[in-house]
Amino acid sequence: MRKNTGLFLILLLLVIGICVFLLYMRPGFLRRGAKQPQQPQVPPLSGEERVEKVRLYFPNQEYVQTGREDLPMLKAVDREVKIKDESLIEAILKELRNPPEGKGLTTALYDQLEVLGAWTKERLAYVNFSSENLHGGSLQEMLLVNQIVKTLTALPGIDQVQFLVDGEKRETLMGHLSTDEPLSGDHL
Repeated sequence: MRKNTGLFLILLLLVIGICVFLLYMRPGFLRRGAKQPQQPQVPPLSGEERVEKVRLYFPNQEYVQTGREDLPMLKAVDREVKIKDESLIEAILKELRNPPEGKGLTTALYDQLEVLGAWTKERLAYVNFSSENLHGGSLQEMLLVNQIVKTLTALPGIDQVQFLVDGEKRETLMGHLSTDEPLSGDHL
């Protein structure tokens, strides 16, 4: 009987050890004290596609090329955004990668920039970038920050945007603009 109890305890400890090991190996598991942002749980969508009319802001190509201060940095474009298995903010960030053709507009949200997540909590939107390929000059950073903040704060219920890099607040995204505090459209 004692042999069976000892064997049972050894097997139990082995199973617990394997479970802990597998949990540790999961991507995103907290390692070395790294803080991960707590993302609010979004209820699963029904799989039905819905359409929202939104105002998106895109960098003015003429402003980018000439730097003329008398030109608007961003121009608004009204667009219907299709949302299926994502939040409105995630769908909008995807749309910001696609400027309208033939209107002299571009995007600062280039394809190599990976958005790890986007969500809202209360009246604050969070946009979490991967640090990989997150580099550029001051103009690139200014266009990126302005494009996202202006677009997201135009939505009802969002007053500010907090940028994160790999789940953490950073002093700056690309080394030029302060992003360690939430930004609003008024203070850009």
